[in-house]
Amino acid sequence: MASKDYRIALIGTGRVGYQFNFGELPDNHAAAVQQVASCGLVAGVNRGREKLEDFGRRFGVDALYHDHDQMLEEVKPDICIITTHPELHCEMVLACAAAPSVKAIICEKPMGLTLEECDRMIDACERGGTLLQMNHNRRWNAEWALGLQLVQGGAIGELNHILCYFDGGKPAPWWRSDNEGPLLHDFTHYFDMMDMFAGEVEWVCGFTEQRMRPWPVEDFGAAFMKFRGGVTGMVHATELTNYTDLDFQLRGDNGVIHLAWDKVRLMQPVKDDYEPDSGFQWSTLREVEVDHPAPVSTYVVALEELIAALEGKGGLRSDGKVGRRSLELVIALYQSQLAGNQPLHLPLQDRETAVQALRDAGQFSDRTGDER
Repeated sequence: MASKDYRIALIGTGRVGYQFNFGELPDNHAAAVQQVASCGLVAGVNRGREKLEDFGRRFGVDALYHDHDQMLEEVKPDICIITTHPELHCEMVLACAAAPSVKAIICEKPMGLTLEECDRMIDACERGGTLLQMNHNRRWNAEWALGLQLVQGGAIGELNHILCYFDGGKPAPWWRSDNEGPLLHDFTHYFDMMDMFAGEVEWVCGFTEQRMRPWPVEDFGAAFMKFRGGVTGMVHATELTNYTDLDFQLRGDNGVIHLAWDKVRLMQPVKDDYEPDSGFQWSTLREVEVDHPAPVSTYVVALEELIAALEGKGGLRSDGKVGRRSLELVIALYQSQLAGNQPLHLPLQDRETAVQALRDAGQFSDRTGDER
């Protein structure tokens, strides 16, 4: 590899690390690095050998490791991208933040398993002067940016309510399900977007249940919440269907924005039936054409933003504190469930109780060996 300004190590050579490929734009971290002129891949780390060696062949990387500490000591990268399972994020972020060569870390969502882990990660990066970027990648998606622009421009009037659902989220039989139910794996994206549109949450009342699936995580979750700015929100996340269906709705007093499958649909009211005797005018919603932006690779845009921040040319849309907030909502649902579905005010005081507590309480159990 020719000399680059920023030498990048990929810790976790799996799907989001280098295998995602849904179109012509770079759709994984390794492919994104190749698109940024100042950056180059110099090392890969993975527990298994097959994906690690395939990554090395595909991207021309010879420095391949099973141990991230050894890699940090020998390769001395400038930036580390962590794409492992969430229970490993804290340990790896702490190690990277302590490495003298590392200037910045990109960490996949969810940030961790507990708020205590998040706080340790944030503190370690702040002490070491290391930038921490959380890859909630819709923050850099052009369609979601359009949705935010429309809301801020008054296209739906005053934002009243956010309604979102995701049926068919992971885990599934082919998915590793140790800790990640649909809330932790998929709904952290929607919680992050609720944060982007409505700000911080004041309180949340949640319900989680293991209904049908054998893994000791939820396969159903629902919540109602109130944001500090006055907006309300409702969520519904399940792994109970043989199909995938989802929608994220921004509901204002003069219109609705749907962001299903990361595509904006704007609905605005038009006059409909008129009651001549009472003088009442009904209105219904009709879709309005919008100018859609050109698609971008969120991985490339995020990396470019990180480089700009390193060079003092801007900030991060999704740093550790932003990433912590979306995890806090997942944790709040778990803690609300344990408290008999009572509303909990944020910030949460309990930084350690998470999914394991529901297992300890007998609400989530491993049924993978059951006859079905």
